[in-house]
Amino acid sequence: MKKRLLNVRAAVVLAFAIGCGAGFSYLSLYNSFPLWWLTALVPAAAAFVIFFIVRRNVAGIIYTLLSVLLFLYGAIGVGAVLKNYSSVSLNNGGEYTISGTVREKSFTQSGEYIVMDGLSADGTDIDGAMTVYLDEQYGQFCEVGYSVRFGADVYVNDAFAYGNSYTERILSDIRYTAYPNTPVVSEYGFSLFGSINSAVRSLYFDNLDRDTAAIVYAMYTGNVDYIQTSTMDSFRYGGVAHVFAVSGMHIVLVYGAVSFVLKRLRLGQVPVAVISVILVFFYTGMCGFTLSAVRAAIMCAVAAAVRLAGGKYDGLVSLSLAFTAILLVNPLNITSVGFQLSVAAVAGIVLFCSVFTRALKKIKFPDFIASSVAMTLSAQIGTFPILLSCFGYVSWATLALNIVFVPLLSAIFTVQFAATLFAFVLPPLSQFFCMLFAVPTEAVTAALVVIRAEDVLISGFEFGIFTALYFLAAYIVSGHVNIRPSLRAVAATLLAAVIGAGLVLENYLPQGTMRITASAYYGGSSAVLFTTPQGNVLVISQQPSAYDISSLMANGNDPDAVIILGGEESAFAYTLLGADCGDVYVYYSNLNFQPFDGVTIHYLKDFTVAGIDFAFAGGYDIVAEYGGMRVGVSCGGSVAIDSCDLLFYSAPSHNCECSVYASFNQNGGLNMYDCGDLQFVVKDGTLYSLGNFSEKGALL
Repeated sequence: MKKRLLNVRAAVVLAFAIGCGAGFSYLSLYNSFPLWWLTALVPAAAAFVIFFIVRRNVAGIIYTLLSVLLFLYGAIGVGAVLKNYSSVSLNNGGEYTISGTVREKSFTQSGEYIVMDGLSADGTDIDGAMTVYLDEQYGQFCEVGYSVRFGADVYVNDAFAYGNSYTERILSDIRYTAYPNTPVVSEYGFSLFGSINSAVRSLYFDNLDRDTAAIVYAMYTGNVDYIQTSTMDSFRYGGVAHVFAVSGMHIVLVYGAVSFVLKRLRLGQVPVAVISVILVFFYTGMCGFTLSAVRAAIMCAVAAAVRLAGGKYDGLVSLSLAFTAILLVNPLNITSVGFQLSVAAVAGIVLFCSVFTRALKKIKFPDFIASSVAMTLSAQIGTFPILLSCFGYVSWATLALNIVFVPLLSAIFTVQFAATLFAFVLPPLSQFFCMLFAVPTEAVTAALVVIRAEDVLISGFEFGIFTALYFLAAYIVSGHVNIRPSLRAVAATLLAAVIGAGLVLENYLPQGTMRITASAYYGGSSAVLFTTPQGNVLVISQQPSAYDISSLMANGNDPDAVIILGGEESAFAYTLLGADCGDVYVYYSNLNFQPFDGVTIHYLKDFTVAGIDFAFAGGYDIVAEYGGMRVGVSCGGSVAIDSCDLLFYSAPSHNCECSVYASFNQNGGLNMYDCGDLQFVVKDGTLYSLGNFSEKGALL
């Protein structure tokens, strides 16, 4: 019997359809493209229908029509969600008396915050949710489920601002941000999931030191807000931060533990499976119904149903069903990076794990090691381009660290899950039970910190539009395309060559060229990164945003020097970034900084770094000259630069003689609030525009 070219399941086709519809629609709206491309669906669908009619394939006609409907659902649904999110009832910056119900309470480095729904402002009900940042002494105590009331300055959240899509905020329908200006008044209210989550948090933080409690709480619930940044970075750089994302590992262990206990009670297969699945979904609710947890729970339910029916479990079909179900609830879920990584990791495991496992066993790897290596490597293949594009790095140490630490952390979580239940049953022994999993968790954390995986990162480039080609090549290599091995090798080689060439063209900076990336963020943060073949120079304002800086540095652009604009406030900027580079330049009349070890402070008006000539024009202004092009950066209330070719400024207006100018704020037509990061390239005395600027190409 002749094999089909593609081993395609119907569920995969339908998932692909809704995913493409949602993805294309989001990209069109994000980049302000018209949705005329939807009309291409008509002839494409007609061609498929005619083809299947000729072949008398009723199933093909049905799948085509279902695929079209799902594609349209995804495309129209994304637009509807974004339109609904942008529909607000309050004025930006207005003062209101706010009341509502606390649905989440957590922590940032600046203090506590709550998320509220069931909102009313000045006695009028409003749609959406609100994030409220609390002062240290904010008023009456509140917890999840409580009703609260306070006066506040309220700000409207934009779906797209500073070039970023705040999809996690959109997915949670958080339309407002508030800062109370009167004490919070609260009234007790009950929330089942919230109460359990709060009880778990109190159990850990009351019985363990804060750092350890933050880690075990994140492992149990997926909430990483309480973990110190440096500790979280150690997990991220080691490639094992996924243990904090409640997903497959957690769901499998919870399902296994519950079913093990129920089987000991001699319950039948059906009651065991049903109760176990119900408790798995209950656990995902306690963790906030995160997308990765819901995806894993759905796949767990499908696996349980297939096992009861005596059928053969198909991981790709199960993943496709979970993917489709989650997008049916909200098509914009496709933009969640956590969801993308979860799906990509599972897809990689489904496509490659068995192949790698067989290959490793052939060369006499022990079964356990072969399975661990194969699973880790398969997940890395699936997530590699997403990690690089979204976070700017992956670690060479990921494979080894996952083989060693993930089984350890899985075992710790199993003990933690059981010990936490016992701690609630026997409160006098709660500290003892907590120590059972806290001590090994501390050991693992200490080991990750000592290993310093950040020293072996793969960074400095991103896949961009070549991500699709990467996944196509991976699919061909996986064996799901029935072609001769020689043709598969040729196709994969050609795609790899195209991807490699594209990455070089997208990320390579030739001699005599300077790339300029200007960025801004809420709160007055502004930064400009100058990149030449000789190095990187970062210019930052006196009130930088850690998020903004990390985004600029995401592609491996570690600064060779940092230039800080501003007065005494620039001490904060220096504290934030001073230790990350060897040379810091400040205006010669600024206050004296106490240098970090290995950091040199320069008080110069004129200097040259990375082949770029810099000259301060004041405490808040500097001019960079390279290849005959003058670029000015001004972060003060007025612009002190007389003339330049390209100007970035924060002031409401300017009198600088310049050909091209862009505002860090919302001033003028070309501004970073609307456009996001702006990129320019200087080459051979010509200024070219890249990035989110409609007038792309040569400017000067």
